Amino acid sequence: MPLPDKHKRPRWRLEDIEFDKIDVSLARDDEFLFLTLASASFVEILSETYSDNLVELFKDNSKVTAWLDQSWQHEEVQHGKALKAYVRAVWPEFDWDRGHDEFKVQYNAVCTVEQLESKPGLELVARCVVETGTSTFYRALHDYVREPVLRQLIDNIRTDEAAHYTHFRRHFAAYNKVERHGVREVLATMWRRLRDARGEDVYIAFKHVYGQRHPEKPFVEEDWQAYNRTVKRLARRYYPYKMAVKMLIKPIPMMEPLKRVLQWPLLGLVMLVSAGRT
Repeated sequence: MPLPDKHKRPRWRLEDIEFDKIDVSLARDDEFLFLTLASASFVEILSETYSDNLVELFKDNSKVTAWLDQSWQHEEVQHGKALKAYVRAVWPEFDWDRGHDEFKVQYNAVCTVEQLESKPGLELVARCVVETGTSTFYRALHDYVREPVLRQLIDNIRTDEAAHYTHFRRHFAAYNKVERHGVREVLATMWRRLRDARGEDVYIAFKHVYGQRHPEKPFVEEDWQAYNRTVKRLARRYYPYKMAVKMLIKPIPMMEPLKRVLQWPLLGLVMLVSAGRT
């Protein structure tokens, strides 16, 4: 379904980003930032693969598939291209293409239609969880970053992701009038996707980014665990937990007063899951 005018926004373009004005001194020595941006670029630029899977699932709904093809996929791939361009501008010695080619082989093997939820409505709930994760991830990253060009780029991406969440949530509301999933089913779906959010795909991307960055030594699990310890430490300062909880609660089919009661326990759960992930 089309969004009301107040939700429409002008699209930004890759050509609008002033990569020639990057202050390299504010980013180049930040290894955590490099690993994060390069990993995100690997995943985002392959959104076409995931989009094809979603289009197959929603093939009987032309409105959903048209939006996926014409808006969602285009914007997600543009995120990847923009992050790739930034990584190349700040860390030109990194062989992005070679690392991504190796990542793509492994990623395509696990990104299949079978990974989606069995019901279209429940997959829309799952997408709300994913978009909550990306929106809040880029919000936290924006607040962490000091380099002005990157801050603007990330703000553009964050705005897109928040709009994607709104689309998926509205499509779920329409589907659930027919599929009629209850609170238990929706929460179970959210929990499954919450456990996996930014999980396997980012792990695979990180492994190939790290391997390309450090060809002199093989990747080991401790490299991933050390990175995640840094993520957890920074999340305590930058991650918008309350924003995440509010976004997660919205699709749950229950009365608004009950959602307000659920907010604080869910906040604790989200923080617990975040603290426990390695």
